Amino acid sequence: MTTLDEVTGLLSDLVSIPSVNPAFRTDVDPSSIFGEQAKAEYVLSWLTDAGIPAQLQPVLPDRPNVVATVQGRDGRKTLMLECHLDTVQVTGMDAPFTPRLRDGRLHGRGAVDDGGCVVAMMLAMRALQHNPPASTVVLLAAMDEEFQYRGVAHYLDHGGQADGGIAGEPTGLRIVSACKGCVRWRIEVIGRAAHSSEPWRGIDAIAIAADLLAHLRTMLTPRLAARHHPLVGSPTLICSMIEGGQGPNTVAGSCVLTFDRRTIPGESSIDAWRDVEAETARFAETIINGARIITHPPFIDSVSMAADERAEIVQVALAQCRADGLPAVVEGVGFGSDASKMDSAGIPTIVFGPGSIEQAHTTDEYVAVAEVVQAARMIEHIARRFGAT
Repeated sequence: MTTLDEVTGLLSDLVSIPSVNPAFRTDVDPSSIFGEQAKAEYVLSWLTDAGIPAQLQPVLPDRPNVVATVQGRDGRKTLMLECHLDTVQVTGMDAPFTPRLRDGRLHGRGAVDDGGCVVAMMLAMRALQHNPPASTVVLLAAMDEEFQYRGVAHYLDHGGQADGGIAGEPTGLRIVSACKGCVRWRIEVIGRAAHSSEPWRGIDAIAIAADLLAHLRTMLTPRLAARHHPLVGSPTLICSMIEGGQGPNTVAGSCVLTFDRRTIPGESSIDAWRDVEAETARFAETIINGARIITHPPFIDSVSMAADERAEIVQVALAQCRADGLPAVVEGVGFGSDASKMDSAGIPTIVFGPGSIEQAHTTDEYVAVAEVVQAARMIEHIARRFGAT
């Protein structure tokens, strides 16, 4: 039986192993905190010690997935449990890899995103190995969920398939069947640098960028607000980063804007990008001669998803919620995850796990240990229900 002490120990071990996604590297960060190799090896060792067949699946150098399998009694169906090993940056955190237990909560980077889910799924796999369910259960502990989803994509591209899936993310033990997608790209404004004492000799790229943002808000905000999905709401568009200027005494010769567009089910990410590209092109016709605007292609493209509520994984998860006295309803979220890649590959998938997304990526990240214990038990019983009839 899984105990609070066991979860605390296991989760503390995971938090103490840095696995920051290399996409978030800065010049001041030590190289030792990046990559998933050490955490993957820990998970692999724990699973094999529990008698579960498991292996590392290389994806990028020193950045593997972990894949483990519990063979079902009849093996007619397969359930895929998916979680991720990487975390986001630790900027502003005090001792991010030192786990701290306070008031039943385990604090540290990766505690809730995605350590609570990793631990819950590992413990569920151990229980299932001891007493196998009807369906085969595969655990994928993936790399690179926090940036480009290359871990889950690699697994799926190399023959990974299932009849249903659970993507582990902090949902407060609620069943999420729909989530927004995300497409990100950059727009570059090219002006002309000049001494700030003679600004008329230059073309201010920052000023042009500010006018572009105002144009996009005016033209696109009403269109996005008019679209709506019953579970995830309306799509959004923000400029999340501005980088520009060469010095305090120079007219900015260039400026780069980074955009984040959240799509809803039914929208195409490339169409979302093209909408902005088209409006940017219209705006570019009005700018001063000699300036240029370049819309670069997306560097992140995560599709939205909406699982069919009639799918078996949705129905058995709702049944388990009823059994636990939790709300037996499906919900939608604005954040993305590996779930949409699984769903796009033909695997009906829900998002489920302990903790709140509000604690993810914060400087005081934590998860309630008791909720991880409950998640482990619920995931085990969902797996037992799946394919049992």
